[in-house]
Amino acid sequence: MLTKRRAALLGLVVDEYIDTATPVSSRALAARHGLGVSTATIRSELARLEDEGYIAQPHTSAGRVPLDRGYRLYVEEIMAEEPVGLNEQRTIAHQFHQAEPRLDDWLGLAATLLAGSVTNIAVIARPQGQDVRLRHVQLVELTADSVLVVAVLEDGRVLQRIASLGQPVDQDALAVLARRLSARLVGSDAAAGRVLAEELAGDEQRIALATAELLDESHQAGETYVEGLRAALEQPEFSSVQRMLEAVRHLQAYELLHTLPDPQQIGRGATRVVIGHENGSPWLQDWSMVVSAFGDRDGAVGTIAVLGPTRMRYGYTIPRVRYVAALISSLLERMHR
Repeated sequence: MLTKRRAALLGLVVDEYIDTATPVSSRALAARHGLGVSTATIRSELARLEDEGYIAQPHTSAGRVPLDRGYRLYVEEIMAEEPVGLNEQRTIAHQFHQAEPRLDDWLGLAATLLAGSVTNIAVIARPQGQDVRLRHVQLVELTADSVLVVAVLEDGRVLQRIASLGQPVDQDALAVLARRLSARLVGSDAAAGRVLAEELAGDEQRIALATAELLDESHQAGETYVEGLRAALEQPEFSSVQRMLEAVRHLQAYELLHTLPDPQQIGRGATRVVIGHENGSPWLQDWSMVVSAFGDRDGAVGTIAVLGPTRMRYGYTIPRVRYVAALISSLLERMHR
């Protein structure tokens, strides 16, 4: 259990290190913060924090830097969050309302806005296994015996596939067929689409099966949006070419997708902070991640994360990740209503 003074000193060390990326000395703390105690007392308290594993001294003559344990206590008990102000909320919400009402457009926009705001890497994932349901089907004549099947999903995505027909059908007849199938398939997932197809015959069955296959493919395909790589790599931690190359090697959408926690375990509306060695992947042990889940009325369906060096502006980043996740959840609810 830290004393009140040591906790305050730890908070100052973390704040200074986040701002400067250089080890923090007792002299600098005394000069900048008017702590009302001697430099010797500050040195003694910093030594205790070091003994307890909260900070470290990289070199004998250097100041101190926070360790993972220090960041963890800072996040849970010491830091003050910087809330998303009303003007910032309006700016973000306005840009979402200007976008097309499709989940893919919202997620791409969220990644761009979040990365720009926190100057770190924003990773937003639509997880595999998400429940995918149909809004309606459209059919477009291509040739006398082929048709473009256009499946519009409840989340706004538009999927397409070419299907063969058993006999020539003109566009007017295809429009009638599309309306009939849409009425029967609306709200269906891939499994329900296949069950309905078994009850049909001829071209109706072919199109229903093509629609079910589109739903199934979409169900299996998780998509990941990644923005902010350049801004993250411009930070002092990556002044070494070797460290930069190592980061670039891992910061690919596929690998990032598999480092994110399961949104069902986070829970909609909750935010989790994973610091340094708390990450499972060895390459992530110099990184921290702020993660939240977004969802609709059926529960968590996706993950929003900011990834950056452990010297992250946690108090600024956490409320912005939380706000964007809540905004997307609200938009999804509205879309489904």
